[in-house]
Amino acid sequence: PQENPWFIGLIARLLQGSDDVTQLLARNPFPDQPPRYVRAMFYRYRFSSTEELRKTGAWWKRQELREYLPTLSLDQLRAP
Repeated sequence: PQENPWFIGLIARLLQGSDDVTQLLARNPFPDQPPRYVRAMFYRYRFSSTEELRKTGAWWKRQELREYLPTLSLDQLRAP
């Protein structure tokens, strides 16, 4: 995240409930109030094999690699 300051800004605006940010999403997952905490995970995606697609209907298979951003609140982002 330190290499991507725009991402921290995006997270801060999401925690503030910014309409500008939630409108970037296909649907607002927080319609009633902004989230109190946010965490970001890093995944590797690959296409499913033909057999996996037939069995599960899933086009993608994902593997969790690591935490990208630990669980944070808006207060934690504001702290120096």
